[in-house]
Amino acid sequence: MRERYEKRLFRIFEEAGYSPIRILTITPEEMVEIPGITVPNIRAVLYVQNKVLTDKHNIRTGQRIKELLENAEESEV
Repeated sequence: MRERYEKRLFRIFEEAGYSPIRILTITPEEMVEIPGITVPNIRAVLYVQNKVLTDKHNIRTGQRIKELLENAEESEV
C-alpha cells in the first residue's frame, strides 16, 4: 500500500529528529541535509510555509506558530 504524501513527509521529518511543526519554520538549507527528502518534498514544504505565513491574519498566524513551537519544544524535553 502506498504511503500518503503528507504522512511520508511527516515521517521523513520525524526520522530526521524534527517535530512535524518544524515544517512551518525549517529553512531550505536545513531541508537539503535531511536524508530521504526530495525536491518535490522541499517544494511542498515551501508551499505550505508560504500559504500559512501569507494568511490575511499573519500576526495571529505568527503568534500561533510561536505557540506551537513552544509546545513542541516543551513536549520534547
